[in-house]
This record gives sequence, C-alpha cells and structure tokens, in this order.
Amino acid sequence: MEVKNKKFITFSLGCRVNICETNDIIVEGEKENMVYTKDVNEASIAIINTCCVTNKASSKSIHLIQRIAKLKNIEAICVCGCFSQLTQDIDIDKVKIIIGTKYKTKIIELLKKYEKERIILIDDLMKEKKFELSHKHQNVKNTRFFFKIQEGCNYNCSYCIIPLVRGRQRSCKKEEIFSTINEMIKNEIKEIVLTGVNLAGYNDNGYEFFDLLKDIKKEYEKEDVRFRLSSLEPFQINKEIIKFILANPIFCPSLHICLQSANDTILKDMERKYTFPQFLSLCNYARKINKLVSLTTDYIINFPSETKLLFDDSIKNLKKIKFSSMHIFPFSLHKQTKAALIKNLVLPRQKIERYGIISSLNEKFKNEYLKKFINKKVEVIFEQNKEQNNSIGHSQYFFSVIVKGKEILKNCKKIVKIVEVNNENEVFGVIA
Repeated sequence: MEVKNKKFITFSLGCRVNICETNDIIVEGEKENMVYTKDVNEASIAIINTCCVTNKASSKSIHLIQRIAKLKNIEAICVCGCFSQLTQDIDIDKVKIIIGTKYKTKIIELLKKYEKERIILIDDLMKEKKFELSHKHQNVKNTRFFFKIQEGCNYNCSYCIIPLVRGRQRSCKKEEIFSTINEMIKNEIKEIVLTGVNLAGYNDNGYEFFDLLKDIKKEYEKEDVRFRLSSLEPFQINKEIIKFILANPIFCPSLHICLQSANDTILKDMERKYTFPQFLSLCNYARKINKLVSLTTDYIINFPSETKLLFDDSIKNLKKIKFSSMHIFPFSLHKQTKAALIKNLVLPRQKIERYGIISSLNEKFKNEYLKKFINKKVEVIFEQNKEQNNSIGHSQYFFSVIVKGKEILKNCKKIVKIVEVNNENEVFGVIA
C-alpha cells in the first residue's frame, strides 16, 4: 500500500502504556510522510490500539472497530493491542492488519507491505525476553510525554489477564532511557511520565527502579522538567522509595498505588502480595512526608467472593485512607484466569448498588482533597484551551486546573493560586 500523504487517525483504549505506544505509531507515520489527523472524517487509515483488561474494555474495542469500519472514507484499519493479542478473529473486511502487543512500531512498515492478503502477526509473548524499543520521538508536539520504560508482568493475580497478553517482565536499557529524556528536554517537554505495565519492576540487568530514580534526580534536577510516575505496585515499593520521591521536587508528589481491594480476605483471593494494614502504612507514611500528596489507586468491586460483610469492611478501610481519586473497575471474568473458578456470591442488584456506593465515596473523597488547596499555590503546566478564554493544565499533584482569561498559556508553566472547587470537582485558579 502506498502510504505517502495518506491521512491517518489513531485511537487508544485502556492504559497509559497504550497512549505511549500510540504516540510512537504517530511519530513513525509522520516519518513516512503520512499526515496525522484527529478528524475521523478526514482519515483514510485508522489505527486502533485496543484493550481487554475488562470485558467492557473488550466490548469497547470491537464496537470501535465496527463503528470506524462503517465510515466510507476509511480504506484500511490496523488493529493492535491486548484485545487483538487475545482475539485474532476479527471478521471485518476493512481490517487489513492485525497484530498483538508486539510489533506496534512496525505498523506503518506492515501497511507499506500490505497488498491484498490480510496481515496477521501475533507472537507468544510468554516466551518474549527482549524489550521492544520505542522510536526516537522526533517532532514531539505535546507538553507531556508518556515514556514506556517497562513491559510485561511476572505476577499472576487471580483475576488478571495482563501477563497473558503482555508477557513476562522486560525493561528498556538505561542508556536508551537517558538518551530519550535528553531528547525530550531539547524538545522543551515540561513533564515526562514514566510508565510501564509493572513500572516499579523495572530492571535492566540489576539496574533497578530505585537506581533509575536516583540517577534521574542527579542528572536532571536543575533542568526545567518534572517527572511523574504511573501506577506502582505496593509490594514493589517501600518507605525509602516513597521518601525519595516526595523529598525531591523533580518528581511530582502524586503516587498511584494499586490497592484493588480494601479487605484482606479478598486480597488473598486475588493473590495480591500485601495486606491492607501494610498498604495503609505506606499511605500514612507518604502523608507524613507531604500532607498534600496525591494518593490515587485502582479498585475492583464485585470480586466473586466479596460477601456483604467483606464489602462493608472494605468501605470502613477506604475511609481510613481517603484516596484523592480512585479508578473503579467492576470485576470482569476472564476464563483464562484463576478467578473464573471462584463461586460468584454477588447478586446482579448488589453489583449496581455497590458500584454506586464506591463511586459516591470516591467523589466525596476527591472533593475533600481538592478543597484543601483553596488559597494555596500549585505549579501548573498548561496543555490546552478547554474552551474559549479558558486554559487547562495539570498541577504537580495531578489534578487539572482551569484558568479563565484570554492569555494563551499552552506549553507554559505557571504558579497558580486555587480559588474555587465546584460540586463537579472542577478546580479553578488564577495566575499568582
């Protein structure tokens, strides 16, 4: 297929790792003189990076593929990611290329090779040992840069499909990491988000996650850039790492630590490697270092063995932490996981009721946290105009801040005084 001057659009479902990988695909397309567009009605090629972490995510993936295939202007669809790693059988004529979670940086090359026969390229990632390098991200246009430095997971939580679709842990070479960071700084990137399927499991031949953090601090603390960490597993970090992150301003004081359940019985059934008291101890210690630290988490409700008694205990425990925000996931059954063998004790009406309870609690905690910042100053890196005369960006504590005014603030770093938090948890500030 001739790709030069073809307009293409990308879609990214699921995690930040997918966002990062999709950015790589955009860079590769532009290197081949393709034209990236955000308008689906302009594109002739669509690249869809899928997710299957839950059944809902799988449904979203296939529905998006079907919807895009109905557009007359779309000539070819490339499907990649976790959903297609798990499910190659996508019977849609416009889907010309199907790959899994490997070879995403080869998509444009595969498009060029495509003639008449559909290309399917799926490897058994459980045997994969090599980290697939991302591209040198030339011509970066965004303010924030998502940088994948780790892939795969060695832990088999009873509910999780990720090791099957992402493979075993493997990491980017440290030389590649620092080379890319240097390039991002030259491109005037203001925030670099280090991400991975199991980020704190980073290990380049004995050079571990904490070693990396210490070298980043040493190399870049005088540069005009800040680093944010994506999700961390509580059994892979300790108080020493938490203290280091929160004591050094080059790292954003926001920790996304995956809890999944606030009840020890459920955690055991999930085959997680910590107890709730151990998790709570990490959170309390983080707040001891910085009382305003943003503590966010992933949380699964309606695990099959979650009785009402265990659910009520979880609510009590969540009130002990009061997360800044929770990503809430209803339990999703995957037949290939151990959790599929657990008897389901949760009734359909309970599922809806419990989701409502946790969601309401989440909004309450979030509002309480955000209101702590009223009349306080935060550092905001502006990324876009939300609407006419409004600019929006992220504070170092991760929450978004809206500043009203005609001044164009995109790509600017400003100290902002927080003046209002509304009932929808929108945060408003003024330039200090």
